[in-house]
Amino acid sequence: MQAQKTLLIYHRGRHGKDIEIEENTLESFERAIQEGALMVEFDVWTGLRVAHDPNDNALVPTLPEVLGRIDGRCAVNIEIKSPKALGPTVWVVNDVLARRIYTPDQIVFSAFHHKTAITMKRRFPELRIGVNNDGVLERPYIDWLASQGIDNLHLEWANIYMDIEAGCEMRTAVFENNMHIWVWTVNTRDIFDTVVAYGAEAVFTDNPPLFQ
Repeated sequence: MQAQKTLLIYHRGRHGKDIEIEENTLESFERAIQEGALMVEFDVWTGLRVAHDPNDNALVPTLPEVLGRIDGRCAVNIEIKSPKALGPTVWVVNDVLARRIYTPDQIVFSAFHHKTAITMKRRFPELRIGVNNDGVLERPYIDWLASQGIDNLHLEWANIYMDIEAGCEMRTAVFENNMHIWVWTVNTRDIFDTVVAYGAEAVFTDNPPLFQ
């Protein structure tokens, strides 16, 4: 029952050798929607480039192009990789919200740069904002993030295993602050079952059909 409620987030769209589609392409996001994705995830760098790596010089789509192609047909998790992309991203998101192409519950922001995430929460208090972290956080920092309005903690899956072995102290602090745990990048059934049992409400995955 719990697994059926877990949100599957299409990591960088629907891609892979099995379908011969590259990640972070307009085609990958279109394919995700065709497969019934409720949410897709992608990274934004300087120049509003949607790509995983900062030095990706290939022809990549921009944030306005990606949001335009998706056109509100599913929710989006926009991970802001570059702090310099924050201002332009605010402008783009303000525009799509003002034109009602997306509703507030369809847009999630996240960032490894936690100051960026906090700034986005101040700009968009109505949106869900997550901080990305590859590590097991201590309660004082989790308490502080909650005091800044952060809604989600996005964790690499191995950190869940670490916290389980340590008595789930991080999970306790997160839940007692009414925050939520989303986990990346989950591509096997064993990991999926473990993180869902731990309390993850959503997982980012490169292989959604495995869990459908």
